[in-house]
Amino acid sequence: MTAFEGLHFDGTRAVGVPVYVEGQGDEIVIADAVSAPRRLRREQINVDAPIPGVHRLLRLPDGELIETSDQAAVATLWPSHGWIERVAFALESRWWAALAGLGLTAASVSLIVAFALPLAADAAARLISAKVEHFIGEHSLATLDRIALKPSTLTANQQAELTARFDRFVAGEPDAKAYKLAFRKVGTANAFALPGGIIVISDEMVRLTESDDEFLAVIAHEAGHVRGRHALRMVLQDSGLAVLMTVLAGDAVGTTILAAAVPSVLLRSRYSRQFETEADDYAFAMLKRHNQPPKAFADMLRRLQKEKPGAQDGSPIVQYLSTHPATEERIRRAEEQR
Repeated sequence: MTAFEGLHFDGTRAVGVPVYVEGQGDEIVIADAVSAPRRLRREQINVDAPIPGVHRLLRLPDGELIETSDQAAVATLWPSHGWIERVAFALESRWWAALAGLGLTAASVSLIVAFALPLAADAAARLISAKVEHFIGEHSLATLDRIALKPSTLTANQQAELTARFDRFVAGEPDAKAYKLAFRKVGTANAFALPGGIIVISDEMVRLTESDDEFLAVIAHEAGHVRGRHALRMVLQDSGLAVLMTVLAGDAVGTTILAAAVPSVLLRSRYSRQFETEADDYAFAMLKRHNQPPKAFADMLRRLQKEKPGAQDGSPIVQYLSTHPATEERIRRAEEQR
């Protein structure tokens, strides 16, 4: 006969009652110091899978539980019939196997983050409708206005003149009507694109440009981020599989979560080298289509490179706006365009 001790929980009291459990043929006898012994058929009791170092739980037909630390006795009375379960228990019982499992898990997560998430994010971003993307962009801008951006100090005439240049420049481009230029005071010279075609340009960037060519070169680069849906893709990658799946399924909850996540991710993240290269390439092609010199983009990058070391503002928005590094490689590629 096989027997073991355990604690009986009846579901009404938090404290367990000590019991003695004994196997007698096809029956299990459960006895305590107060009540008469109970007899149950062995198959009436469900036993959880074994986990090294964790007490076993026996689930009785009426919802009551018996907890015991006697792994060997439980294994004798309710042996594991599946080879997978036996192998898993054997591996979990060995420290080297546990470490190997952690290593495999870490490697799997790394592969998902490096390859699966970017691919899924790209697919999800393309499935988001223009209307939803516009909503996300407007929501993001409103949030950034509350927490980081300040109203533009440019005059109404200056803004109107720049907007007219912008409108003429994007005319004829795909989704030209979706583009919207927004002026804000940021504290540093830069520009960034939000979902739905919103391009935010700082007063400081406007003042830093020395010609229409340079202003339009900045706009073209941000248009590249818009066309590549880079902001959405970056947020989807950062949000993880749960939001990705809800967005792919067209779940309104996922869209709401995504809209709320965009400002936070944009403020603390940086565009990847791939996204910056894609935006640069789009800008070069767009400038050529409109007979604008790509060299103006290189001139702006050089000037921005000189401005960055002097920036003293440590606010989150400056951290985000530093995501357009003026590297020598990008400058060289811009100057090589014909």
